[in-house]
Amino acid sequence: MKQLMGYQSTDGGQFIARRRHLDALTAAQTEIAAALTALTQTQAGELAAESLRRAQIALDQITGKFTADDLLGEIFSNFCIGK
Repeated sequence: MKQLMGYQSTDGGQFIARRRHLDALTAAQTEIAAALTALTQTQAGELAAESLRRAQIALDQITGKFTADDLLGEIFSNFCIGK
């Protein structure tokens, strides 16, 4: 996963991450592998899509999640609409 994210090891450097980040990356990697298996072995697009959705949820634990509902909540909390 570190290689996919562009991490390059140096002689003096260390990769430091929080345990929950590593757990989330591992979960995402597992789901991505499951999606690839679903597509290549069974051609089940719906199973691959579900695995990719779960991978996204795992990554959201690291990056934070901002949905359309969050955007609407932000808009309505900061603006007076219809008055």
